[in-house]
Amino acid sequence: MVNGIEFKVCGLTRVADAEAAERAGADFLGFIFHPKSPRRIRIEHFKEIQSRLPDLPRVAVTVAPDLSTLAELEATGFDYFQIHFPLGLSEEVPAWSKFVGPERLWLAPKMPPELAFDPGMLAHCSGVLWDAFKKDASAYGGTGQRSDWGRYRELRERHPERRWLLAGGISPENAAEAVAATGSRCLDFNSGLESEPGVKDPDRVSLVRESLSAIRHDAT
Repeated sequence: MVNGIEFKVCGLTRVADAEAAERAGADFLGFIFHPKSPRRIRIEHFKEIQSRLPDLPRVAVTVAPDLSTLAELEATGFDYFQIHFPLGLSEEVPAWSKFVGPERLWLAPKMPPELAFDPGMLAHCSGVLWDAFKKDASAYGGTGQRSDWGRYRELRERHPERRWLLAGGISPENAAEAVAATGSRCLDFNSGLESEPGVKDPDRVSLVRESLSAIRHDAT
């Protein structure tokens, strides 16, 4: 946490990048297991580097996993499970929640702008990650596009009992603007810190601490 703001560095594939995230003050380390993501890390590779990672909460990021995949990740020792899914699979949410426990589940529904958010999902999770919507059926996060900040703020204020993570093109350059516009106290950094997909730029990672430290909370 920096200046009262939690943040996750996601799309990690290397120990050095996880260490840079720890030095910057990250609260969570995110690892993407979606096969179509350019930031994917295979579970075998994760297990190889697992013992050398900083002692920070680890988040397994998946897209609409079946229970066997979730079981394999759960057995690997992740602290949280961030599940992206199209709204057509909302009926799977209770099963995911029952399997890993609602306290460890972060939901990331793919929300078309014309559809309403279903608050019933909140009973099954401890957090919601709000990302940019893209019509491409295979696109889940990491697009670098800005999410709907106004809608995020409205939902966060309506349901303050959950952790709300703001994602979608968050970078050191716009982090202060994002906090001011949304009141968010938890940010998700991914493509905005990269030199190439899956590889973080240590200088950009270190800029996160600088940008968050400069935020004036009386202005948010």
